[in-house]
Amino acid sequence: MADSFLLVQDASWPVVPGVCCWRHSLRSALTEAGATLSTAVVEPVPADPPVLGPPGAGRAARLPRVVRRPAGLAYRGAKHVTRVVRTAYTGEGRRAKTAVRQLATVLSRADLLVAESVGAAEAALAAGAPGQRLWTLALPAERLLAGRETGPDAQIARIAPRIAGFLTDSELARESVERAAHATRVRVEIFPPLTADRPCPDCATDALVESPTGMPESAAPLAIWRDLLHGRPAGSYSFAAARWAGQGATWEPAPLLDWTQADQGRSLSIDAAEPAEPWTADRQQATVARMIAATSPVRTGSTRPRRRVLVSGYDLKFARELAARLDARDDLDLTLDTWPYLGHRSPDTSRLLAQADTVFAEWARPSAVWLSRHKRPGQTLIVRLHRYELDCPYPRDIDIDAVDAVVHVSPPIRTRIRKELGWPDDKLVYIPNYLDVDWFDRPKLPGARFGLGFVGLEFMNKRFDLALDILAAVRREDPRFTLQVRSTMPWDNVYAWPRDEERAFVGWCLERITRDPLLRGAVHFDPPGRDMAGWYRKVGHVLSTSDIESFHLAAAEGMASRAVPVIRPWPGASEIYSAEWIQPSVAGAADFVLASADPSTWADRGARAQAEIRQTADPVATVAAWADLLHGDVAGAKARFDFAP
Repeated sequence: MADSFLLVQDASWPVVPGVCCWRHSLRSALTEAGATLSTAVVEPVPADPPVLGPPGAGRAARLPRVVRRPAGLAYRGAKHVTRVVRTAYTGEGRRAKTAVRQLATVLSRADLLVAESVGAAEAALAAGAPGQRLWTLALPAERLLAGRETGPDAQIARIAPRIAGFLTDSELARESVERAAHATRVRVEIFPPLTADRPCPDCATDALVESPTGMPESAAPLAIWRDLLHGRPAGSYSFAAARWAGQGATWEPAPLLDWTQADQGRSLSIDAAEPAEPWTADRQQATVARMIAATSPVRTGSTRPRRRVLVSGYDLKFARELAARLDARDDLDLTLDTWPYLGHRSPDTSRLLAQADTVFAEWARPSAVWLSRHKRPGQTLIVRLHRYELDCPYPRDIDIDAVDAVVHVSPPIRTRIRKELGWPDDKLVYIPNYLDVDWFDRPKLPGARFGLGFVGLEFMNKRFDLALDILAAVRREDPRFTLQVRSTMPWDNVYAWPRDEERAFVGWCLERITRDPLLRGAVHFDPPGRDMAGWYRKVGHVLSTSDIESFHLAAAEGMASRAVPVIRPWPGASEIYSAEWIQPSVAGAADFVLASADPSTWADRGARAQAEIRQTADPVATVAAWADLLHGDVAGAKARFDFAP
């Protein structure tokens, strides 16, 4: 476990009630976990002021998008370089460099670091803090949004890929942080910053102390929560107060006119919201344990020598989480090498290949072809093949004699690999996609059982039309059901949209949604993002209506969230999922969904679905199988899932 923690304090935070409560809570929780806590103080990196209102359409807006985006990036980059260089050549800049060097020494010695604001975390990173051991407290004062280029939303998105994770106060806040970091699947743990059963010795006896004013935005919620903890009235609604008292708390009326415009004052409570979870010392303790477990090296007890592993390929989205889990082991040292284009290796590929003991080629595409031809003798090469590549020419160009093992993520793919590529059976290893079941296991929102989820409609073969058929049939009997869609829109997909048949199909679907009274107003589209666990909270059933799939990760993720799967019998589905979830027809699927209008039926089905996917795609076994494979133990990896062709 981590022995020494470093609290990176934000120099802009005053030592006032609320702030002292948070610091005492963290210190107490760490002490009970057997760790020691020291402190360092940094000047936070301020978030860029948020731009209010919609962006203006200046002259740059007239440029084609392909020109406008790189031009904008170059302009912002030049401004940043100018600011950095100008600072470096002042006396203040030179003094800051000395302070940064001293701070870097302190930061590097801690087993685990916790910054108490996102700005402090960004400052710690700039000073050389090891990002893989750095967590930061994030207490959003307002609901955060995805895709913002300024403000605290953008600052969270900027540091999310560089740190171990975030601490926040509640499920509401976690959703906000994940939404802001939409391009990165981040780890966000809930740590109640102050509790009634762990009173702060610095201010507990002064319950009626006047609330501090002028607090920085990153610390302001702490003062609000301390007031609520000591029984002060909740006052008017705020996002921070709602996270303590629940959205349905009684708030002072907001200064809004009523319907008749005669009286002023309207409550902003939300009757249907879930109750607030209690903030207790036990929850703090559990979070600290999870944080230590997630950050500390995994002691495998293995006698195998530590191996340097290169993960290489274009588009590593399916490999990043798996790589992070493997890299946490004490017998593996992973490096990621992302190719900028499908057929163009990165500037570092050759150098990293020369240093690696084992190479993990993600996708059987041009990257795997190049790696199979340039690996050195004695170097282990593992290729992971997804179903998509079987319909491309690339696998046939791979030197299979240079490959030690080929991982396939779905049992049905194996037959096609043997039949179409002729690759030897002894090199084929079934390991399912890595699925962090616990990350998806979150409380459902009220009424979630009436939400049908559909992920990814940008290609016609996902058969969005069948999802609309199911929804129409269900709503004919029970209009409470809706369809929640999360996807890149087809017109933003450069591969799908140029095809006439794809555009015609999408147009037909959208016209149907507009004109069919059973569908109108019942289909909701959400933009893509990595915060899928939060999105699944409103989904009670997950649809898998494709013509063809390898594993269908969306169905598996939905099951992990306790959404009930509704699966079309696409080829191989019965080899992956239980017959209970596979429906013979649209009418059968609709009847199956309607039965889940009963809360106990839905809850029971969801629990069974989660238990099934936890067993068949066991994340612990997945990591162990990959560890075996990266050490060259093909037989050991095969035995983990014991798939018999």
